Amino acid sequence: MLTDGQIAHFQTFGFLVIRDLFSPEEVATIRRECDEIFAEARGGGPYTGKWEAVQPFFERRPFVSGLVADDRIYGLGEDLLGPDFYLGVTEGNLHSGDTPWHGGGGYKNGLPRIKIAFYLDPLTRDSGALRVVPGSHVSGTPDLLESLRDRSDDYRSTAFGVPQSQIPSFALETRPGDLAVFTEETLHGAFGGAPGRHQHAINFGRNPVTNVEVAQVRSSYERMRFSLRPCRSSINSKNPRVRKLVAPLVELGFDSHDL
Repeated sequence: MLTDGQIAHFQTFGFLVIRDLFSPEEVATIRRECDEIFAEARGGGPYTGKWEAVQPFFERRPFVSGLVADDRIYGLGEDLLGPDFYLGVTEGNLHSGDTPWHGGGGYKNGLPRIKIAFYLDPLTRDSGALRVVPGSHVSGTPDLLESLRDRSDDYRSTAFGVPQSQIPSFALETRPGDLAVFTEETLHGAFGGAPGRHQHAINFGRNPVTNVEVAQVRSSYERMRFSLRPCRSSINSKNPRVRKLVAPLVELGFDSHDL
């Protein structure tokens, strides 16, 4: 699916934007099902303008639940992680306000992971588009960007003497139907967006092989509340790709969600 150039871009800069992957009709279906999930999560009440998050997310509706096995999504995992990878979690977010800079930790210098993000609103640099610091997924010694990696809600200044919104960066400006693919190790944030911005994601990780890698995954599992806990509907899915995506987590004995 991806060209050699796109793979090299991702490996070098830590992100990739794929244009017009979904049709307007598919986008409309995705948005309708996502709106239904959020309405259900808040008990049918109106959106209040605050940040809302739901995990696991896509497994709750028919069309979006199939996206993890869709050639266009599954193929990204194969191209960037290799043939053996797992589904860490699906997530849904209605963002409100700015998202401070963060990135790093987790499997730093270990197992690669990717986040495949769906933005269902047209976004520019100043209206909430994801911003990244290219190449920041590879930290140096010393790590000159360390002060940005731990999320801070102090937007006024940073160790670099400027507001967070003025940190030099690249904006992943997207339209509905585009995808942004990045690794959580890449420094990322968003500024200037309106309340209620749709940002939903599928998270893949390369299967652990060595004892050290298994220990990394177990450590992450113990810190997380929703990630690395497959849904029962995925474990029992009729789709072999879906079953394969959650099989490593089942083999590790991780808990599951009853969806």
